[in-house]
Formats: sequence, C-alpha cells, structure tokens
Amino acid sequence: MEKLYVENGRLMAGGAPLLLRGFGLGGWLLPEGYMWKFYTKCDRPRRIEALIEELCGAEYAASFWERYYDSYITEADIRLAAENGFNSVRLPFNARHLMEPGYLRRIDDCVRWCGRHGIYAILDMHAAPGGQTGQNIDDSERDLPELFMRPEHQDELCALWEMLAARYSGEAAVAGFDLLNEPLVKKDAGYNSQLVPLYMRLTDAIRRADPERIVIWEGAHWATDFSVFDALEKEELPENLVLQFHKYWSPPEEESLRSFMATAGRLGLPLYCGESGENNLDWYASMFPMLDRLGISWSFWSYKKMSTPNSVSVFPEPERWGELLGFLDGGERPAHPQEIFDGFLDCVGSSEIRRDVISALCRRPPVRIPAVAFDECRASGPRRRGADFRPASPVTIIFADGHTGAPDFRRYGGEPQPESERMLVKLREGDSVTYRVACSGRIRVRVSASAPGGLWADGGSGLVSLEREGGGAFVELDGKLTLTCVSGEALLDYIEVFEL
Repeated sequence: MEKLYVENGRLMAGGAPLLLRGFGLGGWLLPEGYMWKFYTKCDRPRRIEALIEELCGAEYAASFWERYYDSYITEADIRLAAENGFNSVRLPFNARHLMEPGYLRRIDDCVRWCGRHGIYAILDMHAAPGGQTGQNIDDSERDLPELFMRPEHQDELCALWEMLAARYSGEAAVAGFDLLNEPLVKKDAGYNSQLVPLYMRLTDAIRRADPERIVIWEGAHWATDFSVFDALEKEELPENLVLQFHKYWSPPEEESLRSFMATAGRLGLPLYCGESGENNLDWYASMFPMLDRLGISWSFWSYKKMSTPNSVSVFPEPERWGELLGFLDGGERPAHPQEIFDGFLDCVGSSEIRRDVISALCRRPPVRIPAVAFDECRASGPRRRGADFRPASPVTIIFADGHTGAPDFRRYGGEPQPESERMLVKLREGDSVTYRVACSGRIRVRVSASAPGGLWADGGSGLVSLEREGGGAFVELDGKLTLTCVSGEALLDYIEVFEL
C-alpha cells in the first residue's frame, strides 16, 4: 500500500489523488450504549462494564469482554469492505484501555487485516484521558471535559499519541491519526481556545516518532464548529494535515458544507467527513454521493449496530434483552443474567449484511435515488418558489403537499421521510437533472413522476422515452443518468436503477 500524504489541498497516494470512503467501526473497542439500545440508561463503556460485572461477577465480565472484542469486528468485516469497493475504516478506541496488552493487540490485528486487504485504517482517539466532551461518547467519569481542565490529562494524551506513532511508524496501512473525536460541546466553548494549541502539541509529539504521518484535526461541538480554526494561517500549519467535520440529521446539500469547504480552501487542506449516517437510505443516497462529487473523503457511522435498518452490519436483539432494559429502569434483577449476555454474543456472531445500505451509500444498483439528489441540472427559466432546499440550484424544488419552508431530515432510526416532508423536482420543458450512478452498461430505469410521457432518459448513448412500462425504460449507462423534460411539465419523486 502507498503511504498517504497531503499535496496542494488533496489527499494523495503514490502520486495520485485519493478519496477515503469507508466505515467507522463504532461499538467495537469503545461500546456505546445506544448501539445496544441502552441509550441514556447505560450510555458509555465504564457504565456498561459496571453493569455486566454487577450482574455477572468480575470473572464472567473479563471473559465476556475477551469474547466480545474477538467477535464484534473480525477480518471478515475488513474483507467485506474491500470486496465492496471501500478503502478505509475509522477505528475508535478508548484511552483508558490503551495500555492493556490485549487491547492494543486488537488494534494491531485491525491494522494487519487492513494491510492484507488494501484498506487504510484511521486511528481515532474517541475517548481521551479525562474526557474531551463530558458526554457518553468519551467515556467521561463526571460528565465534564476534564481533558481541558487538568493539565496531567493532556500530558497523558501526548504520551499516548507518541506511543502509538512509534508503534505504527512506517506502517502504510495506517492512513493517519484522528487526534480527538468531537471535542468540546457548545456549553463548554470557554475552553475552545485550548483546542488548536493542544492539536499543535499532539502533532509535535507524533512527529517526534513518525515525522510524515497524516494528522487529522476535528472542529469543536460535535466536529461541526470550524470557527476554532479562524485564526490559523496557512504558513503556520504542520504538513500532512487534514480537517474533519461530522454531519448528521441535516440537509444533504452542498450549501450546508460551505463553512467547512471555505475554511479548508483558505488553508489549502483536504476535508474528511469522519462521521455521517444514522438516517434513512434516501438520505444516504443523497449525502454520500454528494461528498464524492465534491472530493470530500468520508466514513459512514456506524458499521454495526443492534436491530436497525440503517447500518451495514446488523445483529438481532437477544432474547430476554427487555429484562435488562427493565432492570436499568429500576425493575427486578434478571434471573441468570449470564445467559442474556451469552445470547448477546451469539447474536453478534450472526450479524446480517444490509446490501441495501451499501447500495445507497455508493449509489450502486439496485438503488432508489430521491429526485432532489441530482448532481447536475439545467433550467430553462428562473426557479419558482417552493422548498428551502438547495437554494443555489436553478431547478424548482417543491413539497408534495404544497407547503413552503425548510425540510426536516431528522430520521434517527432509519424511518422513511413522512409524507409531509416529501419533496419533488418540478421540471419544465427544456429542464434536465443528472444523477451519478456507480455502474455502466445496460440498466433498467424506473421513474416515479407525473407526466412520465414528457420525460426522456439519457445514459450517454442517446435519449430514451420513459413513457412505456409505467415510467420505465432500458438505458445504456456510462456512470451518469440524465432526465430531460421534452414537453409539458413533470414532477419527479424518485428514480430507481436496476442492473440487468
């Protein structure tokens, strides 16, 4: 594998630009309660660990975690990523366990698997000493960002990163180091001035052991606030630096990324969307191909969860799991709790791969594409009043029920958009919209639209009428599908693409 580096604002490997596209391995080396459906009842690793030890004893707990780490993510998961065209994983870990030999061995294993299958690994300090957010995700003890309150925690973090840099020095499969996940939520913005100096210090520590390794700096407040980088000048930046943002439950449109793109452009740095997901498949088919088009690397969060329609790898809810949830709510202690946790491990081992999620992320057939997720468009006249979505696009976008305003994309559990949030593309004669699709050759296209007789499709080999077969047609595709309104007016809802 070629070692990654930054040149002229782009990620490079072997002299050629490279986009990272992959998965966040959340829940493995840092279990989060929401992925177990514990939510706020038992939300972070130290509380999950305490629960298992309380119910089952220390000896069983030690055995459970050994088996959990050995089964939750395996080489088969890395192989699956490679076989499906992805090239990276983001590996979150917990500083509290980093010095444990068995824990480090799992990181070594993952890096080795990645190298074997041509996958880059991004090492992610998801839970720093003391906690960088005071929230569940950083395993904080007292719900405070104590990393920024106690200098000894920053000293420990520097030492850990220097140790990791020395351990993986020269390892091409390690794409880079994600120094601090989602630091400092808004209520603790008084500490924001410490963030860039800490990043500089951590980078210096890493470079003492590994002078050329890529380092990744995240914005504040769930990695959405890039104002912490406003005072930076290009000349003072370390080499091989990448900026990271996260994006959830918000409009999948280029306009919503302007602040990130502006900062990266001013500083001449690549962008990495280190987390995005936790939504429905229509949102995925809109969001991630847009990042590809904009040249922004990305990592889908999260690869594996319990009983959900919107992750790649999904394991079923164990029998009697409700007894645990009841206990966390103040109910009776479950009988034979070891059986429940053994059943949990059995369920982890029988995970299902959701091919529909992969198809949506890559926009690979069979796939459904919301009409509003076009990559290019042409309009014959001015945009008409409608939904406040993609305002820079000249074609008209309206809500199906006729109301106006901004759409709501908060679909935490993968549920579809409600009818009240359904948007349509309104095409007049001469208007067209183009969608990138990850395939070529002969395909079948089916379009949900009013007046399909006025719509024609072109995959690169000439126009084909969509009038027959209920708005469907066979099209020769070369990576892009263009729909053109040749007469009258048409309202587009979604496009379905099937390989033959």
